[in-house]
Amino acid sequence: MITLKLKVQPSLPVEAEGISPENFAGKTAQEIQEILIWYGNSQVKVGDFFEVEVGKAAAKDQLPKVVLQGNLERFKRLGQGMTAGEMEVESSVGFHAGAFMQGGKLTIKGDAGDWLGSHMEGGTILVEGSVGNYVAAAQRGRDIGMTGGAIIVKGNAGQMLGSRMRRGLIAVGGDCGDVVGFKMAAGTIIVKGKAALRAGANMKRGTIIIFQKPTMMPTFYKNCEYKPVFWKLLCKQLSEYGFELDEAQRNAVFTRYTGDANTGGKGEILTCLA
Repeated sequence: MITLKLKVQPSLPVEAEGISPENFAGKTAQEIQEILIWYGNSQVKVGDFFEVEVGKAAAKDQLPKVVLQGNLERFKRLGQGMTAGEMEVESSVGFHAGAFMQGGKLTIKGDAGDWLGSHMEGGTILVEGSVGNYVAAAQRGRDIGMTGGAIIVKGNAGQMLGSRMRRGLIAVGGDCGDVVGFKMAAGTIIVKGKAALRAGANMKRGTIIIFQKPTMMPTFYKNCEYKPVFWKLLCKQLSEYGFELDEAQRNAVFTRYTGDANTGGKGEILTCLA
């Protein structure tokens, strides 16, 4: 295990995508301290902000677990582009954490800023707190957002959750803001709390599950009430991620709405008051 302990709080945002299990593999503490990261418009060393402790070496085919300690709200892009390994942040983090992730596991024990997991392709992000806007969304100028992997949030989420999503799983334990699943093309979004306005706007396909029924857009039509066959399998998968549902939720009867009729009407929103 490699532990980074924050010793100096930055006054400007830090671009910290260089902090990752792949980049640290096989390096000594001194070599890790020499890695360059962007601080404002100049480059500094990891050692300028962190004390680095390297534990027992991992096996040759195993990446080290990276643990970060201290208030990292001004550190952006932590875990960006990870392909394997495990990174655990014992506090809150800034924007773009886990963006473009392809594999591995990123655990955030506090809150996360905007654009968490944007363009994520694989791997797992677990957030014990709440998250900002544009989780798993397509960044400006791009048409496709998240294409794989799983994002599990125990708290609340902001606006545009899963915007332009195309495969993958997002689960939120609390509430979410406006326009969840905007232009969603595939994948699954689960919200245990409330969703604000315009849920599923312009969605083409995919599934949004909201336990507390939102105000439905007029371009969504009630289809049926049923128990989806896939729900038990999905509950099992969520349990493996530590996202727990009570018995009533696991055995829920859902009302199915299809839409958005403006874009072909092949998406679905499932609601339940259990």
